[in-house]
Amino acid sequence: MSDMLLSAAATAVMLVWSQLAHDSRAGMAGLGIALWFPVSVLLYRAMLRWLPMIGGIRAHATAPGAQRRREITASCLLTSALCIIFLASMPLHLALANAVALNFACLAALLDYTEGWMPTYVLVPMLLAGLVNNALHDSANAAILGAGAAWVAVSLALIFLSISLRANFLSGGDMTMATACGAWVGSAHVAMFLLASAVFHWLSCVLLRALNTPPPRHVYLDGPERTWARPMGPSFAVGLTLTLLIQACPVLPHWAQVLSGY
Repeated sequence: MSDMLLSAAATAVMLVWSQLAHDSRAGMAGLGIALWFPVSVLLYRAMLRWLPMIGGIRAHATAPGAQRRREITASCLLTSALCIIFLASMPLHLALANAVALNFACLAALLDYTEGWMPTYVLVPMLLAGLVNNALHDSANAAILGAGAAWVAVSLALIFLSISLRANFLSGGDMTMATACGAWVGSAHVAMFLLASAVFHWLSCVLLRALNTPPPRHVYLDGPERTWARPMGPSFAVGLTLTLLIQACPVLPHWAQVLSGY
């Protein structure tokens, strides 16, 4: 199936759902998400082409190939599908806020996956949006504590890895994205976010090493050649997504209740 056909089919399904929604406001929001999906595909393709050049990562703008275009389309489709799930399972204002968080996370994860780089002019607005969203819902303190806890935890973990493996794992982009995600999930759910991100990142590292996939960037100082790093942006995006889904789920397993602070 071509990218254009997939986008058209997915948009049509979302449009049908928005018309069948019992809540008129949710239906209108679903219509907006359905229209946003094809726009997001084109927007993310343009950003992945031009932002690395603007940020000095590449000398020239590079158009994404066929495989990269499929990955972008799949990421945008997953993000839009999750937004529809949020609309069906939580109040409208919370669903729309989560949609903003997921789109920021999707863009950052795609940039990290393709370039090993996440620009601060994407991550800082994501952080500020999370703080503002929680402030509007009278949970500004929880957002600040969540952001601080995520920054401290990820920073200490990267410092420990750098010292123990004699390699440079420190990344301002990774720490900033973790902070932004912590602001979105708040202090009550930051432990769940960190655990989900760590487990997914570990599993992806094990899988990619088993497949002998070359690392996207070198991290050696004077350590062994087996020391390497993988982009953490996709792991943070998955951790954020799982945490928001658990918040949206009315019935949680006991372990998820404990980690989420319920």
